Amino acid sequence: MTVGTPLYQLKDRTDEFQSQLNTGFFESDGQYDGFGRYFAARMYPYAWGKAYYDRLDSGDRAFHNLTPNEHTEVMVNDAVFGLQEKTFGTTDPYKDRAMLLPTLCMAGDLASSAGDIETADFLPDGEASNLSNRTNICNSDLIDQEGELPDPPTVQDIMLTMLEDNVETDVEIQAHPFADVAYMQMVAGMNMDRVESEFNGRLKKSNQFSKAYLESYYSDRVDNQGIADRVGNLRDDDSGVMERIERVFTNEYPGSDQISNSINDIYQAEIKSTESRLLRNDNLPEPLPPSEWAPNPKNWSGSANRTYYAGISPADADASINIISEEDDTSFDNRDLARITIDYKNSIGVRTEWVHEDENDSSRTRWNWKDNITYSASYEITGDFISNDIEVERETRGIQSLFKTNSWGEEYSPVWNFRNIKSKAIKEVFNLSSTSVQSQERELERKIESSSESIITAGDFDKAIPYFSSPNIDVKPRNKDELYQWVLADLNQTHYKVITTVEPHQTDLWNMVEKPSPLKKIKRNVSSLEGEIVYQNVSEPYDNTADLLRAEVRKQYFENTYDNIDRISSWHDDTLGESNAILNDLLGGLLDTSNDLLGGPMNFVDQKMDPETRPEDARVSLKGPPLMEDVNYQVEASPTYLSLETINRTDVPAVRPEGGDALSIDNINETDHAPLGVGYFDGVGHPGFPLMPWPSLFYLQLDAYYLEIQGEYARFEVRGNSGDPTSTSGITYVRQDTDVTIDTPPWAKKDELVAGSVEPISFDNNLAIPIVVPSPQLLAKGSPGVGDTWRYKTSNSPQEDCSVAWNSTGPSFEANSNECISDKATGSLPV
Repeated sequence: MTVGTPLYQLKDRTDEFQSQLNTGFFESDGQYDGFGRYFAARMYPYAWGKAYYDRLDSGDRAFHNLTPNEHTEVMVNDAVFGLQEKTFGTTDPYKDRAMLLPTLCMAGDLASSAGDIETADFLPDGEASNLSNRTNICNSDLIDQEGELPDPPTVQDIMLTMLEDNVETDVEIQAHPFADVAYMQMVAGMNMDRVESEFNGRLKKSNQFSKAYLESYYSDRVDNQGIADRVGNLRDDDSGVMERIERVFTNEYPGSDQISNSINDIYQAEIKSTESRLLRNDNLPEPLPPSEWAPNPKNWSGSANRTYYAGISPADADASINIISEEDDTSFDNRDLARITIDYKNSIGVRTEWVHEDENDSSRTRWNWKDNITYSASYEITGDFISNDIEVERETRGIQSLFKTNSWGEEYSPVWNFRNIKSKAIKEVFNLSSTSVQSQERELERKIESSSESIITAGDFDKAIPYFSSPNIDVKPRNKDELYQWVLADLNQTHYKVITTVEPHQTDLWNMVEKPSPLKKIKRNVSSLEGEIVYQNVSEPYDNTADLLRAEVRKQYFENTYDNIDRISSWHDDTLGESNAILNDLLGGLLDTSNDLLGGPMNFVDQKMDPETRPEDARVSLKGPPLMEDVNYQVEASPTYLSLETINRTDVPAVRPEGGDALSIDNINETDHAPLGVGYFDGVGHPGFPLMPWPSLFYLQLDAYYLEIQGEYARFEVRGNSGDPTSTSGITYVRQDTDVTIDTPPWAKKDELVAGSVEPISFDNNLAIPIVVPSPQLLAKGSPGVGDTWRYKTSNSPQEDCSVAWNSTGPSFEANSNECISDKATGSLPV
């Protein structure tokens, strides 16, 4: 016969409970599993709620310490009871009475610190007066009080009650910083101080920005930049995001001067000339044969040493320059500028030496001249104007007065454009000094005629023409300094309109710590204004080069703004990708950075701050033995509530010395048991780490807390009844720190032998809490900053604090040294 027993189910459930207690945040298989997640579900809304109350409240900071150990104690126990419910389907029967007083005491602490909240606000109606009117609720004896007590408020209830009129996760992304940097890129020597001097006065009078925003935006330095400077991984090997931001800004801004670059791009001409025809029109003279001059022509042979000579009489060159006029052509490229034809005429003689067949007879030299041998050459000069690199619409719009001085109704008037570029092109192509067409013709003729003695072949004629196919022509505006100031004044108006007109992009704080970056979405708001501004008061086709330059500077300014948005959006994503390095540096190597320590918890925080998404502590599904009906569990934990204070047998009868039993001590109070040890380390401190500095503002402020928790029950027992839950039959499974002994025979030297030991229910866990709040640039109202105030001399809040039993929980408690979390850090701490 086989008899079913719940023994193994009791053991399996208890082992599962032990495992769940030691499961960290990133070790969980599911979204909500294990102590790490249960603890985070309570600590995240608690810590973030306090941080946001301080960030959004306009008064003095209410909370100088975001994670005090006495409040962490409450969260630990609430999480442990949640795991009991999940594992066994029930909790210690004294759970509610054990949790009520510490929870109300914590709520009272928060209410007294916040100043505008009463403890009664955390309690159901009708029960407020009974409890909240106690003068010292933390010292009230509620556990032993008869009668029914109200359910303790949840952490979410407490934080949402405190934050319902204060929390706002909506933030605005302004185009202002991207446009300011674009403006500095355009203007020579511009920096943030000059930008402030130029625009801050007018911005204060606009309705776009508050005074608090502008004061913070134009501050001299990023608050707490010293902390950022000490975060090494962001700069190591020139590869960190912060290093790239600083290097780019230092190298490119504000040293660039794109207005001058734009002027150079507009006033640019590429002259090209082609030689379409160059030839000698007539044959050269032939040597005079002996038949023409010798009595016996057959006696002469040769025509040796044939040589050609140009005539002594003056040669005649005729140069004709035709300036092309295309009144209706507004294009920039391949514009016909001039056609040049050159005709040349001269006499050419040939000298020949003839040899007689009688060697004794001397040779004879004969000349033959030919008049009016002509040469001709043709050239075409074209030009491409305005650089192809400009951003503004170019060929589709054209320019009206490319080669004429334009009398303009604008302040910068007149505009020379490419005035006289045609004669300049001729001058440079043929290396002339004259500027008028007639003088250039005469000068070119004289240059050719001066080489007449050497012009025999077409090649000689070509060499005599001083021709360059691609000359460089320096094109300048009438007055570059005046033009610069005129277009700068226009840019100032453009910039002011952009920063005061472009609507900010509305987003949620959580989007700021997720990929892809929401910063990129401000580009759409900027682009909606671009079409209106770039071609505002600009003619089509462009009136002149100044009209084109004005549009180009505006367009380049917008393109710079878009580039800056893209650049910083990419850096934003990179920063989130480096969250492990950031938090690891801030917490001095305390963390295992194999997980996403910034991005991962953010989604979890988002859910836990929403009361509608608070997870229910569901039972775990462990398959029971086939012979067993449903087992009903009863949990009795000693102590029921894990406190930071040590306990003895007077407090909790189950307290024993290490490895001891009920008879181990004579005096029941001579040994202490430490149920719980907790400690925290604040990585940054107020005002927080400036996340994403650009270039004198930042978007987020980050602090990171590291909590360590150790706990041990003096005794943990689970009773299992199979079938009817009212049945008294069942088995009890006990876990406590005790030795297992065997009685020995009377003759043995010892009364008993130690055969083994029982391990108590204990746990050791940790949690990193990254807290991100909006910077003043995203949310100007409230009190900027995040983190504990330990950096200030007037504050009594420490950077780290460990309870008396930290790292020393369990039986036979003895106080340890003053060591705390930072003593375990593997890396240097940013303090």
